Amino acid sequence: MSARVAHRRALLLGLALTLWFTAVQAAVGLAAGSIALVSDAGHMLTDSLGLGFAYLAATIAARPPDARRTFGYARVEVLAVPVHVALLFTIAGFILFESFQRLGGDHEIEAVSVLVTGLLGLAINIVVINILHGHSHHSLNVRGALLEAFADALGSVLVIASALAILLGAPPALDALAAILIAALVVPRAIDLLRQVAGILMESAPPGLDPREIAAAASEVRGVSGLHDVHVWSIAPSFPALSAHVELNDAGCTEHVLTDLATLFRERFGIGHVTLQPETPALHLAIECCTSPDAGLLTPDHAHQPASR
Repeated sequence: MSARVAHRRALLLGLALTLWFTAVQAAVGLAAGSIALVSDAGHMLTDSLGLGFAYLAATIAARPPDARRTFGYARVEVLAVPVHVALLFTIAGFILFESFQRLGGDHEIEAVSVLVTGLLGLAINIVVINILHGHSHHSLNVRGALLEAFADALGSVLVIASALAILLGAPPALDALAAILIAALVVPRAIDLLRQVAGILMESAPPGLDPREIAAAASEVRGVSGLHDVHVWSIAPSFPALSAHVELNDAGCTEHVLTDLATLFRERFGIGHVTLQPETPALHLAIECCTSPDAGLLTPDHAHQPASR
């Protein structure tokens, strides 16, 4: 089974579980008068929608490249994340509004029903976490869904704790306070997802890939005198890419140098998509590539003198 197929199956199973339990939580929460349980249901609804977006994006991303989209559809999953984040903020705003409305009131809550449902919710979240964990390193949407499942598990813990406290005599307002805490869990994760998306769309170097370290490692390859115009970015979280100009000591060694560099980048840094432009000192001076506005990273000892005319 390919990794993409496995990702989609994990997302589909997680989606089915969260959708089913979202309906259970919402029904019990409304019947028991628990805004904490309803807020947790709303939180799980955003999880379900996020998993749905992730599944759709993963399905589209599996389509092969074509003449217009030469990198394929891998970046679709990145474009789905802002919609997910917008839903997170919407649900969080609703939860906060309803919770603050109840803080000053005295609402009756069937704490036993809330407690049992919270325990079941915690069990469901643990199952979803186990399903998604093995696929979270290769997909931004699966990673987001996993973070949601962790937050949902914490939300279930808050529901359980508030229900137990109410059973022991605490005021019903504690249920609303638990709902506010659940809503507060949404904001940092939403911001983190937006930060990751911004990094990809800005074509920043992926986490753990330092262009300076890559250039230094390349200089260890026999026949390479240096790298310049180094660009490292990612099309999607599991699709890092690199382009660079390679300064050669001897133009006759081009084939083995490029082969060794491609192997180095793939095995040490996990970069499979590599584009390298070999240059002799004379060619480097003639094309004046380092004076281009889009020139990438230059090594500290790199100096470029324009070719004489």
